[in-house]
Amino acid sequence: MKLGEDYGFKVQLTRHNTFNNKIVIIDGQGRSGKNLIGVLLSSMNKVEKMRLDSQIDYIPRYYFLGKMSEDAAVAALKTEFDEKYYYNWISRDVNFRFSDYTGVYKQANRSKYLKRMFLPADEKASLRLQKELPIFQEMTHDGLHVAKLYFKALGINRLKMIHVFRDPIENILEQNKRGFGSRIGNDPRELQLSYLYKGEPVPIIALGHEETYISAEPLERLVLMVDLMFRRNLEGYSDLSLDERKNILYIDFEEFIQSPMKDLLRLEDFIGEKFTKKSRRILRRENCPRKLTARRRVERIQEIECGLRPQYRERFRRLLVDYDAHPWLDW
Repeated sequence: MKLGEDYGFKVQLTRHNTFNNKIVIIDGQGRSGKNLIGVLLSSMNKVEKMRLDSQIDYIPRYYFLGKMSEDAAVAALKTEFDEKYYYNWISRDVNFRFSDYTGVYKQANRSKYLKRMFLPADEKASLRLQKELPIFQEMTHDGLHVAKLYFKALGINRLKMIHVFRDPIENILEQNKRGFGSRIGNDPRELQLSYLYKGEPVPIIALGHEETYISAEPLERLVLMVDLMFRRNLEGYSDLSLDERKNILYIDFEEFIQSPMKDLLRLEDFIGEKFTKKSRRILRRENCPRKLTARRRVERIQEIECGLRPQYRERFRRLLVDYDAHPWLDW
């Protein structure tokens, strides 16, 4: 028997047996400050610890690349969210590394995940979960540009997304520290999606700009990628319906770390939960609030521009002009 004889039969995949819980996605570019917002939300009594699951990031990319049908993508997302929600509840597949921001020890309510390890993972666990229905928290990278599929899978009654904007200067320099300009498609520890173009690995972020990416130096590649995703995220927001847009909240990272109280109140109103005493402990640990200076920004602009050739320097300067216009203030 050939597999095609069975699997060639066309079906419409679906998943109706969901937990139907509330979900909050913390989104933004790489190194944009999502960790700080995520661990703060974990101090709300009903919000679960932050998770980072690659398939939740990648499934929308498969769909928009035409590699996966809509019904498969929607069913796969629903399944991933349900599985990780239940796993959190029984402390299966939960990160216990001390230094990781998605780990239990960086979160506000670490003890409950330790206790859950010793409770039975049975039908009673599922019933307790469905009775309490905590809010699941997931982190994505540039999920705003594919948010249409997240809303298709989860609906506006379940999903809220927080998108963190950070100065592109910091995004570029922080990503450069981690070698993202050269590691994608080469380092097995780097897991971003990529494809081959003329025999060279190219991240899907650079779709349509392959020649520019391949000819660029590592720092120049980061300028290209941060610029492209900044614009695509804005376009992704524009593609949403008015009702979907109401479920998107932006956070300006530089404003937040200098004066967090206003945004903490916005987050409480958006999530529908209150921060606790543990929130203050996290803010102190993360050195928030702290001062930023215009002089420091100028110095870091010069640091980047010294490593750029003219065409990339021009792209970088256009990006800063457009970012400094703060287009999200009109949301």
